[in-house]
Amino acid sequence: MKTYLFPNSVKLWAWLLLCIGIIGGISVTVFEFEPEIFDLKVLSLYSTDDFFSQNNGFFKWIEQNIFDDICGIFIIIGGVMLGFSKEKIEDEFIMQLRLSSLALAVYVNYGILLLAFLLVLGFDFFTVMVYNMFTLLLIFIIIFQVKLKTVKDGR
Repeated sequence: MKTYLFPNSVKLWAWLLLCIGIIGGISVTVFEFEPEIFDLKVLSLYSTDDFFSQNNGFFKWIEQNIFDDICGIFIIIGGVMLGFSKEKIEDEFIMQLRLSSLALAVYVNYGILLLAFLLVLGFDFFTVMVYNMFTLLLIFIIIFQVKLKTVKDGR
């Protein structure tokens, strides 16, 4: 059966990208850290200056600090590579462990999202949705790594 998993050799790079992305993302969120070197003109599919502005439109070049975008890309790429790379010994048990971890992560993630729908209102809900792009992947990685560690200690 074809598994579509990355080779085990990418794990180190995946951890590196994921950690850099998370540290950068926290620094942007908590400390509003945006290095000037990342201030660039980028092509925007659609941009809005204001709801009724004449400057709204498709395919416009805008000045933007892309540091937070790079951090998000690192989290996604590192997380996907880490979550879906082979273990040194990849067998059916590990595949089942990965599948059950993914299912549990989906349940936990959508449970958190349901609570957010009920308890978070206004513009803060948009912030919750932005974080929600990453939480499923991060919850999956945490659950899978904990289960893997527990199983390896028990063998």
